[in-house]
Amino acid sequence: MDLVDNLDVAIDPFFTEEELNQLAIESGFIRREGKLNGSLFLDLLVFNSENLKDQSLNDLSVILKDRHEIDITKQSLHERFNENALLFLKDALEQLIKKQLNIERSLFENCKEFNRILIKDSTCFQIDKSLAEYYPGSGGSGSKASVRIQFEYDILSGDINDLSLNAFNDQDAKDSVATMELTKQRDLIIRDLAYMSLEVLQLIVKNLAFFLCRANPNAYIYEKEEDKYKKIDFIKITAYMRKYNLSSIQREVYLGCKEKFQVRLIIYLLPEEEVAKRLRNAVQNNKKKGGNGNLSKEYKARAFLNLFITNTSEEQIPMDHIWQLYRLRWQIELIFKIWKSISAIEKVKRVKKHRLECYIISKLIIIVLGWKVMWSIAKQLFIKEGKALSFFKASKTLLRTNIGKLREVFLTRELSVAHFMKKFYDLSKTNHLLEKRKDKPTSMELLLSFITI
Repeated sequence: MDLVDNLDVAIDPFFTEEELNQLAIESGFIRREGKLNGSLFLDLLVFNSENLKDQSLNDLSVILKDRHEIDITKQSLHERFNENALLFLKDALEQLIKKQLNIERSLFENCKEFNRILIKDSTCFQIDKSLAEYYPGSGGSGSKASVRIQFEYDILSGDINDLSLNAFNDQDAKDSVATMELTKQRDLIIRDLAYMSLEVLQLIVKNLAFFLCRANPNAYIYEKEEDKYKKIDFIKITAYMRKYNLSSIQREVYLGCKEKFQVRLIIYLLPEEEVAKRLRNAVQNNKKKGGNGNLSKEYKARAFLNLFITNTSEEQIPMDHIWQLYRLRWQIELIFKIWKSISAIEKVKRVKKHRLECYIISKLIIIVLGWKVMWSIAKQLFIKEGKALSFFKASKTLLRTNIGKLREVFLTRELSVAHFMKKFYDLSKTNHLLEKRKDKPTSMELLLSFITI
């Protein structure tokens, strides 16, 4: 079977009208005889999500009349944006995420060390200050009200592990502990420092999983000499690596002042120009905080180094692959860029709490639908053509120009999945390719080189 023929299998089916209406009944959003059923409400929000930032309740009532011959006043519609409506949309999003891609992992079948490679981060945006009671912001001179969206996915399969709406002050470290049950045995978790407290690292190990992250620049790191723990001297390490022109070294070290936690420390020596940039920024930040701009010798020594910690072995992730693998975490920043610049997820008007939450969840639903389509295309493009998909370019077409076709495929079923996916694949092959930088591997190439070593 041609690889492209598998595209429709990868994403179909998602929802039927019956499934949506059953979810709406179970959530308490509708009664069986209700005029505005689950599929119509989802259609009104999800496949109209780009316009919600500008539309009034009267505009939405007009859409229901024009598209579905449903008469409902703006006051009645206002009342429908309640806890049950939010629960319905959250259930729909959860069910959508559970119906994962089911694409054969033929591209990544050699990754035997880890079941999943999970990367996670959060994105934040301000909302109207009237909702500060529910979504408090940073306070002070910062925003009065803000939301935070947590996102985690498996870079081997594209499966979404976590997608949740939270208050801004539900910080990443707190989220790491609260969502630890989502971690499974033999997962590799790649996150930035905000998520990776010593407590979280210990919980990951307890769950028989693995981690890879940067070392906290303020953490105490020790080496064991006989029966004593000695703090690592980064001044000596920097001098040693520069003297012998070593690009990387690794050590077995321990974290924590009291409870010593064993990890593998991988140290990379940075280019001189990068070090100079780091030091300039550090001096400026020091002065902004009221300091005199003077930096300690140890801080200057650490500025020459990139430090990573992991509980994996050299056999699982060789030293030379650590930095490359960690770089894949930046893919999530590109995803957030798509959410904001294309899906305009942060552009919301002043509305009541439940309506705001319904709007944001509806945007996440269309984002997840597009995500599933693009991951199917991206894998097949790489396997069949050896090309990398630009998620940004593809999102622009899919979530703007083709949103009507997405509706016909996933909601009304007026357009066959196979026909839509074949056309979008052909379009992506010519118009949505990533412009590769010279001597810079794409994320797919980086991942493939790692799992086939």
